[in-house]
Amino acid sequence: MKSKSAPMVVRVRFGRGPVVARRKGKNSRIALLCAGFLTLVSICLGSLGVWRFGQDFGLAGDFIFADGFLSHWQVWLAGSALAWYGSWRLSHYAKQAHEEAGEEEAGDSKTRASLAANM
Repeated sequence: MKSKSAPMVVRVRFGRGPVVARRKGKNSRIALLCAGFLTLVSICLGSLGVWRFGQDFGLAGDFIFADGFLSHWQVWLAGSALAWYGSWRLSHYAKQAHEEAGEEEAGDSKTRASLAANM
């Protein structure tokens, strides 16, 4: 005779993860990293633009691209300017977030100091 058994139920309980905070500038570190990378990209694009400009005047050797859209120095210098502007905006964002975080921490320490003095 077979006995009927209930199916076994396994429950997995996970601990609480990190608390997600709503604060400005959470991505300031990534913004600084991308700003540094875009600065290097801007320098590279600018050097390619100067190389192409130099080739037009016969001061530099043959350029990588002989014809097409990328064979114009204006494209390279415009790309350099856009990359530099993006880098500037990202570093400005990160700097503002860092300053706001410093003000919040300073406000918290003043509050803690006044609470400690009143105890």
